[in-house]
Amino acid sequence: MLAQLLEMHPEDLRLSLLHYPLMGIHDKASLAGQAAEAAGVQGAFWPMHDLLFDRQPEWSNLEPAAFPDWLITAAGDLDLDTTLFEEDLRGGRFAQRMQDAYDEAYRMGIPGTPFIVINGQRFMIEPSLLNLEQHVRLALLETQRFDEYPPITIQAATEYLAHIHLSIGEVVIQLFPESAPIAVNSFIFLAREGWFDGNAIYRVQPGRYVESGDPSGLGYGDPGYHFYNEIDPTLSFDAPGVVAMSSMGPSTNGSRFIITLGPLPELDGSRTIFGQVLQGLELMNSLQARDPAEDLLLPPEAIIQYVEIEER
Repeated sequence: MLAQLLEMHPEDLRLSLLHYPLMGIHDKASLAGQAAEAAGVQGAFWPMHDLLFDRQPEWSNLEPAAFPDWLITAAGDLDLDTTLFEEDLRGGRFAQRMQDAYDEAYRMGIPGTPFIVINGQRFMIEPSLLNLEQHVRLALLETQRFDEYPPITIQAATEYLAHIHLSIGEVVIQLFPESAPIAVNSFIFLAREGWFDGNAIYRVQPGRYVESGDPSGLGYGDPGYHFYNEIDPTLSFDAPGVVAMSSMGPSTNGSRFIITLGPLPELDGSRTIFGQVLQGLELMNSLQARDPAEDLLLPPEAIIQYVEIEER
């Protein structure tokens, strides 16, 4: 799973492995760690690590005295210099390193392995790929967030159109600065800052709405600030194509937004409506059902490439 995470985030994630040879439980733990380090001298730490992992049934029941011979043969399978490898292994070059690693982990109170730490915090839940991916995405989102709501830059007499360029086409939205100036100003700011670039359409409820605006794709990320609802009584969720803020209650608006695919009168008075789709609603209607809680690891059908703001 950690290897998969590295493949998914090659520019953002670094994996550091710290040895914790449980020598009181596993009689060959120290030798296995020493073998990986001896291979590492020849640039093959991870190949030896992977070989030990993949071929564990071959060596797990060996007597410790027989294990070095097996390891030297394995080093030959990796095309290592077996003479150098044997000298490092039998000479105990890395034996103290294993003991020091064990002592340090014990002092830190680490109960066993695997023990995962992400950005200095212990990973406390089940280490499934989905859970790890969620945690990594939240950590990455933290680096993108803003400290406060942006300055007001929209002009009262200006008409604003948002051209959402998707991987499957273009959606054009008429923004409503008169009805929702705080929401529109935030949307335009985030668009110009590139916040929406690369965002998935991560939630799709066919016939009801689609949702985006969270770079993490988790469905609960925000830009680091929140603002209050702006309810215009002349606007309602009475037709497809209504663009509104996603929120979890008053004053929880951020960057997430929905586009309705049908009337949703149950939302009247509870969400800030800040726009209407003029073009491209058929693209939203073409999407299959998607729930980020279940489908996060599946490629989204539609991704926002960038949002262009047109002023008239």
